[in-house]
Amino acid sequence: MQTSPPQKTLAEWKLSRNSAPQTQRQIQPAPPTDPHSVDLLRNRDPTKSLGPFDGRVGAFAEVNGEHYYITTNTDYIPAVPSLQHPHAVYLRSDMRYGTDDPTLWPQQWTDRYCHMPLIAKKGTRADLAPMWWDPSPRDWIVGSAVTRALGRLPVGRISWLVEVVQKVVQRCTDLRRSNKNLHPLFAELIQHILMWVEQLQSLPTTFSKMLFALTSLQREVLELDALYQYISIYKNRIAHYVPGTAHSVTQTVGAFTSSPGVAQQLWSAGIPFWFLRPTYVFDAENILEVVPLLEPSFSLPDPDAHAVGAPPALYTGNSTLDKIDAIHRAALHTPWYRDPFETSVDRARSPSPPPIASTSAQSDARPPRCALTISALYVLCESAVIFLSTTNNVSAADAPKANAPKGTPKVARDKFAPITAPEMPPSISCMENALAKVDRTSRPYTAADTRYVLPEPALFLNNNLARRHKWLHHWKLLRNAVWFMLVDSPQLLAPQQWRDVLEGVINTRGERGSKTYRRSREVEEIVLPVLEASGTQNLGALPVADDLVPEFTLEETREIIWEVAEAGFRFELCALDRKASGKQRLAQVKDCFAGHMLIGTPLRFAKLGWAAPTLEERHRYVARTAQLMVDWRTRSSPPRILQRVGDRRPWSPANMQELETAVCGYYTQAFWEHFGRAAVLPMRLDHDLEEKEEGEL
Repeated sequence: MQTSPPQKTLAEWKLSRNSAPQTQRQIQPAPPTDPHSVDLLRNRDPTKSLGPFDGRVGAFAEVNGEHYYITTNTDYIPAVPSLQHPHAVYLRSDMRYGTDDPTLWPQQWTDRYCHMPLIAKKGTRADLAPMWWDPSPRDWIVGSAVTRALGRLPVGRISWLVEVVQKVVQRCTDLRRSNKNLHPLFAELIQHILMWVEQLQSLPTTFSKMLFALTSLQREVLELDALYQYISIYKNRIAHYVPGTAHSVTQTVGAFTSSPGVAQQLWSAGIPFWFLRPTYVFDAENILEVVPLLEPSFSLPDPDAHAVGAPPALYTGNSTLDKIDAIHRAALHTPWYRDPFETSVDRARSPSPPPIASTSAQSDARPPRCALTISALYVLCESAVIFLSTTNNVSAADAPKANAPKGTPKVARDKFAPITAPEMPPSISCMENALAKVDRTSRPYTAADTRYVLPEPALFLNNNLARRHKWLHHWKLLRNAVWFMLVDSPQLLAPQQWRDVLEGVINTRGERGSKTYRRSREVEEIVLPVLEASGTQNLGALPVADDLVPEFTLEETREIIWEVAEAGFRFELCALDRKASGKQRLAQVKDCFAGHMLIGTPLRFAKLGWAAPTLEERHRYVARTAQLMVDWRTRSSPPRILQRVGDRRPWSPANMQELETAVCGYYTQAFWEHFGRAAVLPMRLDHDLEEKEEGEL
């Protein structure tokens, strides 16, 4: 990205002092005994224009046992802890990296990250104010009285952040459209930003993990803005450097450098820089004032690496480039997300600790656990498919039914037929019709499984009204813990185990060795650690006493069932695309959903996307799904109309309807062929919706 000459290390000044640029005079032949005996003001002349090697202010600094003087085009000189070697980087209690954080403190200039000095300084730009916000626990809303350690940021705060994110991302997206050869870091940063926004919007989590997600988002947005500023303004200034001319200095973080060439370019472009040279090379530089080094106000003592409970170093070494790379990796390889491919036997039962960084050497030695990375989410989606749907022989106890006399055999409910109970949200007719027409004579590729990652939606329609209200109430109390379990340590529960959870029975019961004992013990081993991590103080509150269970209106019941069904559908489409196409393309799959998220979808999306009332509104999402289907491998033949999706010709209403019918039919049939069961279908809500803050649950 930058064509500057190679940067000299500080030690190389000793070898190169006899070949200094012509703009500098002859270097002193020998270093003085006392570095402070050098009079930095001996050439002071306020009437002369300052050049790149002069300084508005100057200071002495000791780096790695050697003495240097620093000049700058600004009126202050930061302390240099980030330049000391050997160097260790730690994640601090505020989920930032102290003086090693490029959004907080200047770093050594590197060609690869030459945009970093253009990160805006805190408080200098009102349009980026949310990117320096430090929330307190009072800004964190807890979801329920049961899971006191799980919550989210308020909707207003999320909207405040997202407004800035949208503007920065849109500017960069427009720049990418006009310049196809932009650096790939643009796309990488935008992808990371969208991931963090999705987490903050949808995932209930602990305060420390929320804070880590927020600071990671802020760091990525500030870096993306700096990259935009560099490409659109400063790259041209640096490329067309004219000796002796300089732009006004911008209010950004800036950079340290020991390279004369870099100092000249930054000075000319108007980027803050601090030029380090050994004290014994000082000669004719015009320094107007000597100042003390500016110490960071946020600096925390370095953790004692040998202290019990001290966090491990994120990075240890002498390379600024590797240090920044390690910080980038840490934003993605957060250690509290578990791999759903691990079996329940191998997977650790206890929840992971709050986020702490790991050394890059260790993280490279094994597959990283990634915070909702593409591969991890695909695995999670596939797990959800296997366990969200039941086999075709599941008992009709899951659905509303009339009371049958004892001894009457249970009749299996046809999972391909719609449930017509009034509590069930309205279906999407095209999907519902397609599911009923699935050819079940076609042999599936795989066998079915009866475990779930979420309760099946029909499970909430218990025929006993009092029990139904209790299960709905328990779901609202435990909902955040279930979402937390999905991304922290995905666990799989059988239908009866989900009934136990909804019943509020978490502890082991029954005679040792009995089926009830084994089932309830597994529930306790899976759910209890998650509840403990969620801040559950007293499991004796579950199950809630009957006289304390609130009644649920028809609309409230539908809202709960819609949310569970919507999450099921989204996970299932992700998993089906991965299996049918053999590709990992989570971003493209999420484009098929309103809101571009998988779990925690807000109620307002119950009338958007696939649930939109008009054919034209649904067509965008149908067409995106059709584009994915072109690559699918199925026993049945794909509809021919899928080939027209790439055609730029306008779609008539008749063609839109034909495509929607074909996509719904192909989806439900392909799901049967790959998973051997009926797909969980999306639904919609037709009543007036009122969004609630988490704390109002």
